[in-house]
Amino acid sequence: MKKRLLTGAVCLSLAGMTMLTACSGKESAKKGEVELEILLADDTLEGGAMKTIVEKFNEEHKDQGVTAFVNEIAYADMETQIKNRAKAGNLPAICKMSNFDTYIDYVLPLDDTSLNPDNFNRNGVRNGKLYGTGVNDTAVGMIINKTAFEAAGVSYPTASEDRWTWDEFEAAVKEVAEKNEKITTPFVIDHSQQRSGTMLYQFGMQYFDPADSTRVAFRSDDTKKGIEFFLDMFKDGGISKASIGTGAENAQDVFKTGTVAAHMAGNWVISDYAQNIKDFEWTPVLMPYEKEKATCLGGNWLYAFDGSGVEDQAKMFLEWFYQPENYALYCQTGNYLPGTKDVEVSYDIEGINVFNTEIAESIGQTQYDQSITDQEHSGESVGNALRDALDRAIAGELDADGVMDYVVTQYLENLTGVHE
Repeated sequence: MKKRLLTGAVCLSLAGMTMLTACSGKESAKKGEVELEILLADDTLEGGAMKTIVEKFNEEHKDQGVTAFVNEIAYADMETQIKNRAKAGNLPAICKMSNFDTYIDYVLPLDDTSLNPDNFNRNGVRNGKLYGTGVNDTAVGMIINKTAFEAAGVSYPTASEDRWTWDEFEAAVKEVAEKNEKITTPFVIDHSQQRSGTMLYQFGMQYFDPADSTRVAFRSDDTKKGIEFFLDMFKDGGISKASIGTGAENAQDVFKTGTVAAHMAGNWVISDYAQNIKDFEWTPVLMPYEKEKATCLGGNWLYAFDGSGVEDQAKMFLEWFYQPENYALYCQTGNYLPGTKDVEVSYDIEGINVFNTEIAESIGQTQYDQSITDQEHSGESVGNALRDALDRAIAGELDADGVMDYVVTQYLENLTGVHE
């Protein structure tokens, strides 16, 4: 009895009734009635996808002694709560978050489950073991003002073989602007290293040598060509504005005004545009390429904790969750890009599947570079080296060679065991 009271006291001291619920779940597990806490943020904001799938799980398992529930907290509180609960020995069964490497000592390996690491778009393997599953991916893509393109009589790609080159794209958005009085800016791109990096990957950029993960390969003719094209966009007569390139103006907000022909963005803007753009039509289209087809991936991970007391049931939930029928429902409800390769999703919002095409056709270098960063340099960071260098270049402080010098220097100074 004293042991149970002490456990409850620890829970209350950490986070009140939220923690107590988790503790009671562990106690219930001892009695044969297992409660699986799924800790996450922003589920309600994103359509309640996890809540929907948990209701389905509970209905199907109501006679099996296991129940899942969603514990939704503020994203800013996630890291603190996980660390505090790990110290108290009161971790949730499952967590959805944008990283798991920070908590790798607490994460449960999934090697003895039916989950196949090769079926996920992003690499959740660390030290030879599967720890994280990519629950929803994000990807970079292109969204155009369809109304303006059609008014100008300018075509846009609807199939992969019709992709623009970057020079063709530049000519297309310039023509749209010339033929539409309202279009004052042909092109905007988010002030994001992921977005600018995607463009450079399309020109052939590499951060790490595919044959030698210790060699920084950023400095190259391909990278320089991409940087020069990028910088030319923000000069007088270019297709964008310096205020967009340096983030003084928000590209997403500017696109919604209807004064922009095209926006290079993350797929998550789709929900915003669907809700808030009323006076013109827009649509995702395939991005241009130069040397390669490429997009950069991000997203959230879904993983189980070791020490929750309900590890077997947590693994069972994850196996059930990723069955195509269940996982497709989750992705459809939240308008998520799936993190696996074996599921097809029907979306209510037109055009989302364009981003899935980008993922399927992207070169492997983008994920290779990310995996080297995650696995060989966990805990190290170069920050926003590329974005910072491009900001300085747009302001006239650096040329393309200076951008490469800066980025390479940041890699050599901040990552252990690398060379150029």
